[in-house]
Amino acid sequence: MQERGSEGCLFDSNYIMKDIFLLQLPLLIMAFAYRYLPEEGASPQPVFGNKYVVSIKDIPYHVLVVYNNLYCSGSLVRSNIVVTAASCLSFGDLSNIMVKVGSSTITDRGEVIPVKEVKLHEYFRHLSLMDNDIAMLVLQEHVTFSKNVKKISLVDPEVSLRPGTTIDVSGWGGNNLSARFLYKLLLSEMVVIKKSECQDHYKHLLTRSNFCVKYQMDRRFSDNGGPAVFKGLLVGIVSYGGTSNSAPHITILTNISYFNRWIVKNSHDILTKNCINHVQVNNNEEPILPKDYYA
Repeated sequence: MQERGSEGCLFDSNYIMKDIFLLQLPLLIMAFAYRYLPEEGASPQPVFGNKYVVSIKDIPYHVLVVYNNLYCSGSLVRSNIVVTAASCLSFGDLSNIMVKVGSSTITDRGEVIPVKEVKLHEYFRHLSLMDNDIAMLVLQEHVTFSKNVKKISLVDPEVSLRPGTTIDVSGWGGNNLSARFLYKLLLSEMVVIKKSECQDHYKHLLTRSNFCVKYQMDRRFSDNGGPAVFKGLLVGIVSYGGTSNSAPHITILTNISYFNRWIVKNSHDILTKNCINHVQVNNNEEPILPKDYYA
């Protein structure tokens, strides 16, 4: 549900208090203890499921990103912010990007919103072609939340997924797949693998900013930028792979835990820039929200 602040400035009530609190903390205090998910340990053998073609109701945070007759996927993390792979946005003019939410196919109806600002990571491709492969898209308007349109929460900083953990990864079907999957929303259950196994094939692409998963050949996609989710938390973004029927059937994911604070900081900066006059602070440094904030 969206809450409307004064003079039409929209606030995201699930995050604003958390973000203000986090960004005022000293960096030393923010250094959380490193931990693993799942806490009880993952399966010693890969566990693949049978999910594939899905409805947007199953993954309402998944969005379509379109520009220059190209498309890729993204994840809605706020009412007006999408995260995707920076590599998705590497093919020309970015002045005409559109995002569509609430649709189960590329050709279905949905809410289409222009993008007013693109934020690529400052060090994209710094150490490898897939290093820091993340971008934020700021929408001109806030989405209308519904059963088909919902945002997804971020995994915490300093969190690592155990090898053998099954996660849900989604994307769009294209011409590299059978015609029955063309333009449809697809979900593939992929399994986290050790980085050492991934390095045997993609050492030149791996950095601290990414990790790897294994997929089934008949559960692949046609694009990148899509969300990787574990128990309702966004843990990754499809960066490279996941589209080929050839071995080793490995996908490289951008590590959301690694970029949690980058996303939070830039979201806060965007909120401040757009709504700077709508959140005031009293002498006790406690946020005073507009009187209609909870309306």
